[in-house]
Amino acid sequence: MSLADPVAPEALQVFVFAAPHPRAALNAIDDALARTTGELASLRLKPVGRIVEATLTLRGLGPDAARAAADRLATQVGVQALRLEHLRGRP
Repeated sequence: MSLADPVAPEALQVFVFAAPHPRAALNAIDDALARTTGELASLRLKPVGRIVEATLTLRGLGPDAARAAADRLATQVGVQALRLEHLRGRP
């Protein structure tokens, strides 16, 4: 971690994306978790019509690391319409 990418302990990175089915979403999440130093804070899969909306929340990532994780997620097979939110909670 560099000084240019500080990690606030209360910061959360929320990745929201669509996938054609739960297995595609879980494969993408598995790959993302294997390649990051972030800690899993929460995970939700929600069926929406014919797709699945995945919400993956990680703790312990700086903004640059979160953007890199989002870029990797976006390249996974089946991942569509990825959005990254940077949230700051209370300690």
